[in-house]
Amino acid sequence: MKQGKSYFTVIVWILLAAIVAYFTYSVVSSLYAPLLTVTVTQYEAGAGCYATGFVVRQEELIYSDYDTTVITCSEGMHVASSDVVAIGYQSEEARTRQARIDELTAQIEQLEFAWNAATSAADQAALDAQISNSLVQYVRYLSRRDMNSLDALSSELKGYVLRRTSSTEASDSMQQKIEAFKAELATLRTQAASDTSQIRAGGAGTFSASVDGYEYVLTPELLDSVSTQEFSALTPDEPDERAIGKLITGMTWYFACTLPSSELKDVHEGDRVTLTFARDYYQPVSMRVRRVGDNEGGYRMLVLSSDTAMQNITMLRMQSADVVFTTYNGLRVPKDAVRVENGQTGVYVLEGTTAKWKPITILHDTGESYIVELDKSSTGNLWPGDELIINAKNLYNGKVVS
Repeated sequence: MKQGKSYFTVIVWILLAAIVAYFTYSVVSSLYAPLLTVTVTQYEAGAGCYATGFVVRQEELIYSDYDTTVITCSEGMHVASSDVVAIGYQSEEARTRQARIDELTAQIEQLEFAWNAATSAADQAALDAQISNSLVQYVRYLSRRDMNSLDALSSELKGYVLRRTSSTEASDSMQQKIEAFKAELATLRTQAASDTSQIRAGGAGTFSASVDGYEYVLTPELLDSVSTQEFSALTPDEPDERAIGKLITGMTWYFACTLPSSELKDVHEGDRVTLTFARDYYQPVSMRVRRVGDNEGGYRMLVLSSDTAMQNITMLRMQSADVVFTTYNGLRVPKDAVRVENGQTGVYVLEGTTAKWKPITILHDTGESYIVELDKSSTGNLWPGDELIINAKNLYNGKVVS
């Protein structure tokens, strides 16, 4: 029994020693730990949610009954009524013939440009400057991947080069080539009249070669009344094999989705929101809330509209996106620095070796920090560049700290 009591006594003394050591370490650490500060910075944060929905536009399909159809209009290009958007061919021979027609047309244009210059006293220095400027512009278009402008400039640039290398002696030879090319071109166009046809836009709008079957299922009119259940049950039509593209009429497009009612409790029709797609187009778009639907089983319809960036969203349909309802601009303050004293919320900042109390107004909680108001009415308020004290204990206004 005595031996058992001895073991118990030893264990008790070991536990007491560990407790004393722990509290001693805590006191010493609090007295001698280095002061930790963080610099106040301006910050912008948004309050919103992540949504998956559909891009909706007013769309009309464009059809072709030809065996081979070549699109001549670029994606997102605005076209006027009756503009050519595609060429239809009844055979591969007709398509090959059209390629030769395009080649001859470009060659005739370039040769005529050079021949007109050769028959006049062109200033070579000025011509060299034109070639140089065209090359610079060509590089700019190439860096922006502006293929339409590149095609137009290529023909002009070739003409400048031919014009620069031409001479009076070469004029007769060029004129003969021009006449020969024009004769061949006339023959080919006569042959093409029977098996080649231009497909034109039925009205003005924005062209897209993307056809997915939602063109007549998802319409702007539907968005005014569709319920969350009906919206979730929508399915695309079977795409028509004759459809080669579509014309987006009007300048307004929409993003429609269903969201939990709790996310939309402070959202009203007419509000401005910012939408950023998760893929395919990454530029934030400012949109207006067109409709907030009724509560249906805890969910509501949200319909947003925009009159910008139509040329960039022609191929988008089902998309995930961040929808920011409110944006907060202010100062970022870590939660560890925020204190409540005498019913007032504020922080301590380090000014020299002195702790100074500054009240704050919290605008938004980001999770790990707060966005607080930047009040420029007084130098006594919190400002960008202030050094926040975040780990000192027993602070008070005016206390000397190190």
